Formats: sequence, structure tokens, C-alpha cells
Amino acid sequence: MKYLPFLTFLIVLSTTAQTNLTGTVNSTNKTGIPYATVVTFKMPDSVFHKATSANEKGVFKFNNFEQGTYTFQFSSVGYVPLSRKLNITTNESLGEFILEEDTAQLDAVVLTAAKPTIDKKADRLVFNVENTILSVGNTQNLLKKTPGIFEMEGTYMVQNSPAVIYINNKRVYLTNEELDALLRGYSADNIKSVEVITNPPASYDAEGVAVININTSKGISLGYKGNVSGKWTQGTFTKYQIGTSHFYKNNWLNVYANYNYNPRKDFKFDDSQIGFFNPDGSRSERRFTELEKIERSASHNFNTIVDITVNEKNSLSFSGNYSSNENNDASYQNETFILQEGATTFSGFNTDSDFEKNRTNGFVNAQWQHVLNDKGATLNLEGNYIFTDSDQVQNLTSTFFDTSQTTTGTNSFLTDAFQEIDIYTAKLDYNTSIGNYQLNTGLKFSNVTSTSSQNFFDTDSGSTLNPAFSDLFLYDESIYAAYAQIERNWEKWSLAAGLRAEQTDVEGDSQSLGQVNTQEYLEFFPNLAITNQANENNSYTLSYKRTIDRPRYADLNPFSSFINDFNFSTGNPNLQPAFNNKYTISWNHKNTWFVDAYFLYTKDVLSEVPFQNNSNNQLNSQSINLNYELQYSIDAATYRYINDSWYTGLSSSLFYMENETRAVQSGNVDVKTSTTGLYLSSFNRINLADNRTLSMDIEASYISSLLFGTYEWGGSFPTSISFNKSLWNRRAQLTLAVNDIFKTQNQRLTTRYLNQDNYYLALPETRTISVGFTYNFGNFRLENNEITTPEEQNRTTKKEVGL
Repeated sequence: MKYLPFLTFLIVLSTTAQTNLTGTVNSTNKTGIPYATVVTFKMPDSVFHKATSANEKGVFKFNNFEQGTYTFQFSSVGYVPLSRKLNITTNESLGEFILEEDTAQLDAVVLTAAKPTIDKKADRLVFNVENTILSVGNTQNLLKKTPGIFEMEGTYMVQNSPAVIYINNKRVYLTNEELDALLRGYSADNIKSVEVITNPPASYDAEGVAVININTSKGISLGYKGNVSGKWTQGTFTKYQIGTSHFYKNNWLNVYANYNYNPRKDFKFDDSQIGFFNPDGSRSERRFTELEKIERSASHNFNTIVDITVNEKNSLSFSGNYSSNENNDASYQNETFILQEGATTFSGFNTDSDFEKNRTNGFVNAQWQHVLNDKGATLNLEGNYIFTDSDQVQNLTSTFFDTSQTTTGTNSFLTDAFQEIDIYTAKLDYNTSIGNYQLNTGLKFSNVTSTSSQNFFDTDSGSTLNPAFSDLFLYDESIYAAYAQIERNWEKWSLAAGLRAEQTDVEGDSQSLGQVNTQEYLEFFPNLAITNQANENNSYTLSYKRTIDRPRYADLNPFSSFINDFNFSTGNPNLQPAFNNKYTISWNHKNTWFVDAYFLYTKDVLSEVPFQNNSNNQLNSQSINLNYELQYSIDAATYRYINDSWYTGLSSSLFYMENETRAVQSGNVDVKTSTTGLYLSSFNRINLADNRTLSMDIEASYISSLLFGTYEWGGSFPTSISFNKSLWNRRAQLTLAVNDIFKTQNQRLTTRYLNQDNYYLALPETRTISVGFTYNFGNFRLENNEITTPEEQNRTTKKEVGL
């Protein structure tokens, strides 16, 4: 290792003061109400802040509570809810709060759903959805409704860049397909909030321009509840999903467990074209390919979260996920027609390719939190183990024909590949207040080991190992990190600043190439956000962030994956990391209108680029480091209620993107690609019944163009409509959804410069109709939905004690 980790650093600025609170919830006869619920909302916007349950004597406690003005709401089954507005300034006992009995409530619990709220901070937008009208369905659909996020073919984008996904501040190491399966099976009613973090603090990994952090609900009601759910989706073929979720909470234990089974049959059609050139620049031929893919899979997914309160100062948390997709098979049939320049008849070839795939992956996480003192200082220790095991066999056969459609030859081969990935991480966090200063500092270590193998057999006549396309690739990566983050709020100003240092040691060993790629580098990643609260309605933020994008493990494998004999993708063991610098100016008006103007510059940006070889008429797609990519953008958004029954979210982005690529098949010259794009998005939820048991969602978005390396993609217009119906006094939920109504979601990607001229259009099953059903049992009535924000109280039928 070239450098020793690490330099310990403290930056002394400041943050919001915090305090500890205690109090008692009593009945009118002065006895404590066991396990009463206490919920707090930050004023003046009534944004959900924290919640807890009292102990068996009715005593409740909040640690690390930010000073300010709050509404406290106290409730318990059989009692009239009580609300109090309190100004919190120091450590204190809040005294007792008396709840009056309400015997009628035991017979009929009235459930209400609050409005989703937005809390805009200097580095992120927090979308609070717990127990709101949006906590219906699965987490995948919820993300698509979250301000600032749009989904593109399985990738979740924030400000036109792919985001890194976290759950409860823990990074998710999954492929797009695995993440999609996890989010589809995760119920939205278990989500507390979604954080869209555009300037991640130093405690987050330096990787990724933006972060999406999904916070799950800890639950504030006691007892057991659960549900079973099913979903039927019809596209070209039928897909199913069945699952069950279970929750249990007492005064020291909180357990969540979920299982989903997802048998699917998927269809995808690709249309592509390549125009090849002669050395003098004239056209030599065009190739037209149509590909049909049918894939069958049946995935199992299990995940769980267990939180244990050991005592007032110690708590433990365990979480895990296991996904299995065994006996997954896919068949590809593609026809390629070749038209020579000046000819009127076609030659070509037909290719059949069958895949057999098996993949299992999962993770386990353990975390210990210790409260060090009464001022709220905490120590957190966390460990993770993530694993992935996959194998794949491809059997490909091609038949060639001339212009008279007479067979001229055949070719066939078989590849047998496997990959094992093990990831270990350990993290130590220390949080403390120093006067008005809040400091978060820590250390993290992560190690990735990957073993990948592929054997390539020519099977056209017998079975012969071809060493040119076979390889054993060994990859080892260690990252040592140290970080510190400080924050402070003044009357008109606030500051968040941090610094993260990462020492990275990488070794990639390709045994067939006889090549060992070693990288060792120490990099520093600062972040800064300064906010000015100009007046009650307007605030302005200036921010800067430096991040890194590391190559994916699969992209480093020097293997080739074939669509047909002349169209294939190859890994690149020589990939280098890319570095991003992002500058942003933001305006927040009443926490309702948001405008961001930003500039993003990435050096050595990682991207998959198609290179057509005009001498042998092959197209090879490969991940490479582009010279650079830059983006200027102005984003504007608003999220609000039009009236009591209509919630809307509108967002837009006007941007310019540019990158530069070394054209290795065009004389190694540097080629610039650029586009000016417009993105528009609208989400609307409309309540169709006075009792809010029937609602309709209408979603539409448009993007004119976007760059992916040398590909330009655009003209996409996805639309959807869905209906949500509550049944049997909200014990069940029925949903009906139609996606990609006009079948305008997918558009072609085109590369055209110098002697490169190719495009492809992928058409998966985006136009679908689905029906879902969820049935709740146990203490589902005692979930958080019985608690409403103060601004919603005037629309409930409960008896309330006013502020």
C-alpha cells in the first residue's frame, strides 16, 4: 500500500444546538398511559420531525432534539388526542400531559391520511410520505413519484445523472434488475421518507454525483400487523408477484420481514442498423438487425430489519436481504440483412442464442449505537457483508446466406462463465455537539474481491476451447476512508462543510492477457453548502461537491458477450476512475417552489461506447474513459395541493450536455458530442371520494434528448394512469394501473460521427396493465395512519383538544 491511512482532522465551525427531552403522558386519574404515542411536527410548516412511544409508566424521552418551536401530539387508543405547541430551548422535563378517555374510539378507529410534505435543506430534499396519501403500493412506484427523481430503463436519475441508492443510510450493492425486484417487493407503507441528496455529506461514500436514501419507518404503534399482496401484470406476456410483510413492535423490539416471489416471462424487441464505410469514406454496406428476446425468470426475495433497544444508551440494529433467481433462461432470435452499396438484394445471417443463468445475492448488516452523554453525543459501529454468485451459459448458432437466400455456412460456439463477488465494510461514526457546533467524523474500510471466469468453446465442428476468448480475471479493491462534517445554523445563515479522504488500492489480474493492472491513489473530496434565509419565504443556497465514479466490476472483466458473430460487448480491465466537480445555486420559495442552477464537470467520465470496425464490419461496445463530460442546467419544480383533493408535482429541466471521446476506430482523433435538452414531468393524485377511499394517479413526462457517451437518446414521452381503492374499512387495497399509454416511452440511441454510423431501438414491455391487491391483518388499524399533522386536524372527525 502506497499511503498509510489516515490523517485525523477536525474542522471547528458549528450547527444547530440539540437537547434531550422527557415527559409523562397520564390519564385524568393521574396514572401513566402505557406506550402512548408522541409525535412532533416542526413549525411553522408542520413538517414531521420525530416520534416515540412512552414506556409502561407513560414516560417518554427524546434524545438529540433540535431546539425550536414544535407541535407535540399525544395519542393512545381509547383516549382523545392532545396537541400542544412548545418552544424547546434547553434540556428540560416537559411535565405531564393529560389525555381524556374516548370510549367510542375503541369501537371505531378513524383512519386519516396526511399530506406528503417536503423539507428542503442545503444538501437535500426530504420527501416525507409516512402515512400520507402516497404510502400506497410499492417503493418502486413511490420513487417515481418523488420530486427530483426520474427512472430510465432501471436507472434512477437525479439532475440528469445516475444516483446511488441507499436504504437507511446503507449503500445497496445491487444491479438494476436486482434493485428493481427489491423495490417492487417493498411496500410503500413501510417508507418514512425519501431523501434526494444532491450534495451528499462526507459520511457518505465519495462515489456518485447524487444519492437517493430511502428511510424505512420504525413504527410507533405496538403489537403485530401484517399483510399479504399479489399483483398481475399483462404486457406481451403475463407476470405475477405475490408477497407478504410482517411487523412487530414492543417497547424494546421492532421487527420487519418481507418475502416476495416474482415469476415472469418478458419480451423485448430491438431494431438496430449499422452503416459501414470504405477507407475513402464512401459507404460500403448497411446492416439491418431485428432481435426478439424472451426471458423467463422466477426470483425469490427476502429482507428483514430488526431494531433492539438494549437500554437508554445502547441500541442494536440488524438487517439482511437474500435474492435468488435460479434457472433463469433467455432466448434470442435475430435476423441480420446486409445490403451492399448499390445493390438491390440482401444477403445476411440468422442467429439463435440461448442463455441459462443463475444468480444469488444478498447482504447482512449489523449496527450498534451508543449514547455517550446527556448532550447527545453518539458512537456508531457498523459492519456489512455483501455477496453475489452468478453463472451463465450461452449457446449461439448462426446460419449465413447469400443474396439468393442460399445457405453459405454456419458458425456456433458456447461460453461458460461465472462470477463471485464478496464485499466487506466496517464503519465507525462519532457524532457530538460542541457548543452550537455539530460534528460528525468517522472511519470506513471496504474490501471487494471478485473472481470471474469464462471458457469459450468453438462448437461448429466438435468442441474446442478457444483461449483467445477465455480468461480468468481476479480483482481486489480496498478503500480506506476518513471523514469529518460540520454544520451550523445562525439566525439568517447556515453552513454545512465536510472533507472525506479515500485511499484506494486496486489490483486486476487478467491471466489470459498476462496483464496485471495496479492502481493506488489518495484523493480528497470536499463538500460545502452555504444557505441564506433572506426572509420568511425565500432562501438561497450555494454549494460545491467533488465525487468519484469507479468502474463496475463487470465492466473490468475482459470477456466478450455476443449478440451475434459481429456485434458484441467487451470488458476493459484498463478503466480508470472518473472525478466529478459540481457547483450549484438554489432558490427555495416557501418550501413549495424550487429552482436549481448547476454546472457539472466530469474528467475521464465512464461510459459504454460502440465502436464499429469498418475493416471487418464488427461492432464492439466497450466501457471506456471519455476525455470529459460537462453539463449546464436550470431545474425548476413545485409540489403542492391545488385543493383538498388534488395533489400535484411539476418539474422541469433545461440543460446543455457535451462530452469528448477519443475515436479509436477513426484515426484516434477527439470527437465532441453535444445536445441541448428539455425535461418535463407531472404527477397528479386526485381523490375521487369524499371519504378518500378512491384516488386516481396521472403521470406524464417528456425528455427531448440526453447523452450516453457517443449515443444521443431522446424524444421519450412515458405516461401512466392508475386507480387506488380502499375496501372493507381500509383493511384491503385494490390498484389498477396502465403504463406507457401511448407506447412512446422508448426511443432510439444514435451514434453518428466521422466513420461511425449506428443506432438501436430497444422496445421492452413498457405498455402494461396491472392489477394489485393487498390485505391487511393484525393491528393494522393502530399504524401511524391514526396520527395526522396539525394542519389536517380540522378535516378529521375525531374529538381534539386544541393547541
